[in-house]
Amino acid sequence: MYFNFLASAWALPNLRRSTTELAQTLSKKAIITFPSDDAWEALLTRGSYPRIDPDYSVVIQVGTEADVQKTLAFAKKYDIPFLAVSGAHGWTDILSRFPYGIQVNMRQLNTAAVDKGGKTATIGGGALQWEVVKALFAKGKQAVTGLAECVSVIGPLLGGGHSLLQGKYGYALDNLISARVVLSDGSVAEASSSKNPDLFWALKGAGHNFGIVTSYVVKAFDIKTDWTVYSLIYTEDKLEALFALINKHEDGSIKRPVELALTGVFVRIPGIDVTNPVIAYTVAYQGSEAAAAPYAARFQALGPTATTITSNVNYAQLYTVTGNNLDSAACIENHNLLGSGVTLPTWDAAGTRAGLAIFANATADPRFATSIVLLENYGMADVKTVPFESTALAPEERTHPILASPIFWWDGDNEQASKDAHAYAAAIKDALYKGVDKTKGKRHTYVNYAIGSEAREELYGHEKWRLAKLRALKKKWDGRNAFRFYAPIE
Repeated sequence: MYFNFLASAWALPNLRRSTTELAQTLSKKAIITFPSDDAWEALLTRGSYPRIDPDYSVVIQVGTEADVQKTLAFAKKYDIPFLAVSGAHGWTDILSRFPYGIQVNMRQLNTAAVDKGGKTATIGGGALQWEVVKALFAKGKQAVTGLAECVSVIGPLLGGGHSLLQGKYGYALDNLISARVVLSDGSVAEASSSKNPDLFWALKGAGHNFGIVTSYVVKAFDIKTDWTVYSLIYTEDKLEALFALINKHEDGSIKRPVELALTGVFVRIPGIDVTNPVIAYTVAYQGSEAAAAPYAARFQALGPTATTITSNVNYAQLYTVTGNNLDSAACIENHNLLGSGVTLPTWDAAGTRAGLAIFANATADPRFATSIVLLENYGMADVKTVPFESTALAPEERTHPILASPIFWWDGDNEQASKDAHAYAAAIKDALYKGVDKTKGKRHTYVNYAIGSEAREELYGHEKWRLAKLRALKKKWDGRNAFRFYAPIE
C-alpha cells in the first residue's frame, strides 16, 4: 500500500513528512499509523475480507470531533480520498473501489449515555451495537439499534436501521433527534428538524453520502419486560405452509402485536437433514412466555422438527439467543462474506421454493456449505406511520415488510469463488423476486444490504423528485463528492 500511495494523486514527496503537518494539530488521543507500523494489520481487520479490501495509505484514529474536522480539512487541502470506519462490516463491493488515502477510524468516539430526563441518549459516532446496548441497559433503557453486536449503530441508522424493535418504535432513523456532522471541508453542521433540516432529511436514509456523524441523539425507551424466544427448525417440505403463515402476519389476516418479531434462515444442518437445507426460524416476543404462547402456537402447529423455548431473555442477552452476538458468524472478521439483499412485499410460494433449490445447489458445493439466506420480517406497525416524504428513505422500506438476503461465506482469496458466490446470490434474489406482484412496486434493495451493482433508484426510491432532491442536497453539502464509497447517490 505504501508504494501505491507514492504513485497516487497526492503528489507529495513523502508520506510521513506530509502527515507531520496534520499530526501537530491533532489531540493527544489521536493516533496515526502507517503500513510499516506494527499496529497496521490490526487496523485493517474487517468483515468480508479479502472480498472487500479498501486500499488505505494511512490510518488516523481520531480521538475528538476536532480531530475529524482537521483530518477532513487536511484531506481536502491535498485532495486525498478518505473513508470513515467504525464497525467495518459493510457489504457493498463499492468499498473495494477506495483507491488510496485515509482511513478515518472512529472507534475512540464510542461513548453512549442516557441523557438527563431519560427520554434520549447521546451516542458517539464510533460506538458499536454491543457498547450502546450495554450502556443503556445498565440504566434500564433501550434504543432502536441494529441486529448484530459487532456493527456500528450509526452506520445502519444512516441507511434505515432495521431492528427487532421496529414494529413498536420504527426504524433507527425514525428515532434520530439530532446529529453533529463533519462535512468534507472539515466544518461541522448540526442537523435536526430545526437546524439544517434539509441535511437532517438526507441523513435519514442516504446519510453515508453527506458527512461523518461524530455524535447524535436518539430516543430512549424504558425496558418494561424481557423477551421470549422460540427457535424452530423446519424441514424443507414445510416451506409453503410456513411462508403462507408468515404472509398472514403481514397482510392483516392475523392480528400481529408490535411486540412480535419474525426472522429465520435457510441453512444446512446435516444432523437434521443430510440431503436438504432446512429452515431455522425464530419467533421473538417482547413479553412473558404465557403472553408469547398464542402467537408461537401457530408456528408450532406446522410441525417443526425441533423447538427450543428460551424465556426471560433480557435485551442485552437477545443478541446471543438470536445468534447475532460478537461470536456469531455474522461478526467473523477477515473471512469472506458476501451479503446481498432484496426487499419484498410478500413471500411468493413458487419463488421461495425456487430460491431454496438454488441455495441447496450452492451449499452442496463445499466452498459455500456454511452459507445462509436471511428471511427477515421484523414488523411494520410503527414503520408505516411515518410519511414517505419526511425522510430520504425509499418508500418501499415502509411498504415492503421482507428482507431476503443470501449470505455466502468462503475461505481464501480466490477470484472464481467470489464470482460463483456473486452468481449464486444473484440467482437466489432473482428467484425470490420472480412471481411477486409487480404492480406493488419496482424492485428495491435496502441500502445497507446492497452489493454495489444496483441502480440508484433501486436503493433510494423510484420517484423522480426524491433522487433529484438528494442530488441537489449532495451538491450543496458535498459538492466535491468526497463521500462516494458507500451506496453513492451519484
